[in-house]
Amino acid sequence: MLKISKKLVAFIPSAGFGTRLMPLTRQKPKALVSFMGDPMLGRTIDKLSDLGIRRFIVNIHHFPEQIKDYLDAFNDRLDIRVSDETEKLLDTGGGLYKASKLLHDDEDVLLVHNVDLHTGFDLQKMLESHFENDNDITLAVSDRRSNRKLMFKDNELCGWKNTKTSELIKRFNCDTDVSLAFSGIHLVNKKVIKTKQTDDAFPLIPWYLSMDAGVKIAGWKHNPNEWFDLGTISRIEQAEKAIRNKQ
Repeated sequence: MLKISKKLVAFIPSAGFGTRLMPLTRQKPKALVSFMGDPMLGRTIDKLSDLGIRRFIVNIHHFPEQIKDYLDAFNDRLDIRVSDETEKLLDTGGGLYKASKLLHDDEDVLLVHNVDLHTGFDLQKMLESHFENDNDITLAVSDRRSNRKLMFKDNELCGWKNTKTSELIKRFNCDTDVSLAFSGIHLVNKKVIKTKQTDDAFPLIPWYLSMDAGVKIAGWKHNPNEWFDLGTISRIEQAEKAIRNKQ
């Protein structure tokens, strides 16, 4: 159990349309698509609650009532708050900012975990690293194939590049060869989120790259073989096959 769980809240973004999962998302939200026999949202909640986390935020937009009804089964043992984006989808950054408004005064950190992921690495070690190193933001990353890479210098986020288009964004001096793929899981301190004041939709990574060098944004590297993207039907099938082969 995490000693810091009382001030930690898990945010599970679940508002997306899940267009890459069509036709499965024609009648249900992406978060409720089945993986290993259970909805992805439920598996993520159970995994994080096993770490001792009892407070959650879930955002909604696509088939919102289905997610609300599904979450009712957890309310007897967990504090789950809903960030409602039914009127306007706010993208990754805007969704995080709106969700942060639901934090209580004694809650200082959000653990953001995309719903369409499966991991086999020790997430508790990442959480401990965030607090022990006094990071403002800690990004789970790995050395795997991706067109979009985060750049790190002395383990601090210094830039982003698209290896296919050669687009490059630098946060500060970024003379480094360390380029890693973001894994859709990160921790962010409330005080950092509160510096943003907008109700508009905006993406996450460009926002973080716009922060000055005084904000400590670190990478936490994991084994890429213990991470699965569940964003398409074929990837779900591949992940299920890999997990069953290990059993």
